[in-house]
Amino acid sequence: MKKTVEVCGKLLFPLQEGHCAVIVRGAECIYTSLVVKILEQSAERACFETMNSIYRVSLQPVPVKRTMPPFLAMCA
Repeated sequence: MKKTVEVCGKLLFPLQEGHCAVIVRGAECIYTSLVVKILEQSAERACFETMNSIYRVSLQPVPVKRTMPPFLAMCA
């Protein structure tokens, strides 16, 4: 039976069977063994099986830098 790893973070690259997954959590990078099966993938969550473990990743949104429209800047 494989261990289950639950983590909150971001996938650095799209999941792909036969390749390692890289999960970024804060300043830490987690490199997995080869992905053998993608079980679930959505905007909020990714579940996949590697050669050694099953990962459940709660995906954190990537912050987007936005600029304030000029007409709103005058109101501030």
